[in-house]
Amino acid sequence: MTALMTLFWRLAIFRAGPENAPYSSSLLGLVLLGWCGLQLLVGSLQTALPVLVLLSSQLTSMTVILAGIFVLLGFKGLQSRWLQTALSLVGIDVVLTLVTLPLLAINAGMAQSQGWIEGLYLVLVSWQLAAQSFVYHRAMNVGPFLGLGIALTLLVAGYATVVMLVPEVVTVTR
Repeated sequence: MTALMTLFWRLAIFRAGPENAPYSSSLLGLVLLGWCGLQLLVGSLQTALPVLVLLSSQLTSMTVILAGIFVLLGFKGLQSRWLQTALSLVGIDVVLTLVTLPLLAINAGMAQSQGWIEGLYLVLVSWQLAAQSFVYHRAMNVGPFLGLGIALTLLVAGYATVVMLVPEVVTVTR
């Protein structure tokens, strides 16, 4: 487990590429299961939405990303890289979620949201986008800026799909 977390950390700090991830579908399933648990914890710290809504929104977003990379890798004729790319992306998300967890817990315990914590959270989200861009760059043999474009496109597509399929996540206060 330590070796796996070290690999995910190295991916998050641009010291390893998706080609360094093991080619194991059972490991991807295990990491996705841990990711789901973390996302439920993070979601419960950030909002009062029901567990089913949180889980369905996170799974929808991840499905869009994983399907998107499947299509893009297929377009480039690199389908064999999907498993390692998917494992790398989910692993980066797990590691950076673990980094953000203390910030979210502190913020949840405060009566009023702290701006500096939200600022750090924004930096970590940006870092995650950069790490994902690096994975796309390496997995798809594209330039770094196209990797960023892919990351942003899949992020927006994921959020748009969530809003369409799980509209409960968008709350309007009047």
